[in-house]
Amino acid sequence: MKDEDFFKKIDAIVCDYEKEIISLAKDLVKIPSENIAPDGFEKKAQEFLYYKLKDTKYLDLDMFTPLEVKEIIDHPAYFKGRNYKDRPNVVGKIKGKSDSKSIIFSSHMDTVTRNPLPWKENDPFSGKIEDGNLYGRGSLDMKGQIASTFILLKIVSDLNIELDGSLIVESVVDEENAGSNGTLASRLRGYNADIAIVPEPSMLSVCPACKGGKVYKVVTEGKAGTGYGGEELINPAYGLGALMRSISDYYDYINSNANPSGFFYKGEKKPREVILDKVQIGDLSPGGNITIPDKAWFSIFIQSLPGYSEQDLDNEFSSFILNVAKNDKKVLANMPKITGITRYLWPFETNPDHPSIPLIKESFEGFSGQSPKVEGAKFACDGFIFHKYFNTPTIIFGPRGGNAHAQDEFVKVDDLILLTKIFLYVVLKWCGGKIN
Repeated sequence: MKDEDFFKKIDAIVCDYEKEIISLAKDLVKIPSENIAPDGFEKKAQEFLYYKLKDTKYLDLDMFTPLEVKEIIDHPAYFKGRNYKDRPNVVGKIKGKSDSKSIIFSSHMDTVTRNPLPWKENDPFSGKIEDGNLYGRGSLDMKGQIASTFILLKIVSDLNIELDGSLIVESVVDEENAGSNGTLASRLRGYNADIAIVPEPSMLSVCPACKGGKVYKVVTEGKAGTGYGGEELINPAYGLGALMRSISDYYDYINSNANPSGFFYKGEKKPREVILDKVQIGDLSPGGNITIPDKAWFSIFIQSLPGYSEQDLDNEFSSFILNVAKNDKKVLANMPKITGITRYLWPFETNPDHPSIPLIKESFEGFSGQSPKVEGAKFACDGFIFHKYFNTPTIIFGPRGGNAHAQDEFVKVDDLILLTKIFLYVVLKWCGGKIN
């Protein structure tokens, strides 16, 4: 079959499943599965997905919590402190008839919380479609992609497509808040392949590289009170304010000295993002005391690039903050304390010559008539588990949309259908398989 005919055949097949893809995406968005670390509430959505696929022929379907994988706790990539009660992964596998090349599509079911509230246009779990966009928490990050990838299992099953290599599709828990233990659990349970595609929302860019990062907490301490008795007090808010003002300088510094070593980030003018996300000074409870607080703090997420180790990032940030403190002793009476409060999400880069990259481009061009951008992803994610710890080439490639982690999150519905077409073509070409 000529490739042109092959594209037409796949296009027609996926069109028959379009309503099912959209319906599954909407249903998943309507089921809250928020990650509120250390806890998570993915169970109901994961069970819904599991039972939706339970009777699919040729499919080995597995549901398990990360702690059911006994060796996970001793693995160097395991991040301690999370609760995994009622937080199962769901993995579906159609085994190939030979040892030909295999592929895995990895998405996460957990979402950030529904905050900030209220949403302006839609309820966080409405699953509403308007102007070609599916709205709701997790629609873009990344329940729409769960629908686009798990439908592949049903298509292969329904059409009795015999694959030479194995097809694996998974929905993991605890990716948000720098988790990744769900992804690690599936690898240790034996669900591994020759290539991993992580359909995080890359805005249809093919991303063989990913940024890393870590969240830090910076604390300044003082002496509490009001000073009515003549006590000498220290207000930690002044010190914290000085440090927070310096963050814009830090951002400029790290981006002016970035010198990306990775192939896919060369030429990017400001490749490293800095997100100052939380601040607390004093007692924030209703009716709290009017007093100078004893401590103040902020937390900050700092991105890193391929080639940066955790130690490199720790040293860079702590050196900058301590240097600011040493040069501003009037307001920084006590040296700030800096601690990492999440795991390090390792940056990674797949070999630019890996054969999966031109294959995805070929598929994209065949269905869209356009050439995709091939670049490094703008964010950090759990893909490093595949790349760093299991030596699996990893590509990030997902849909367009907007407002991830914010009000009125949405994904473009047409992109979910396009992804299924692209992915089915990739599966058949990579694993080896014929449509009858």
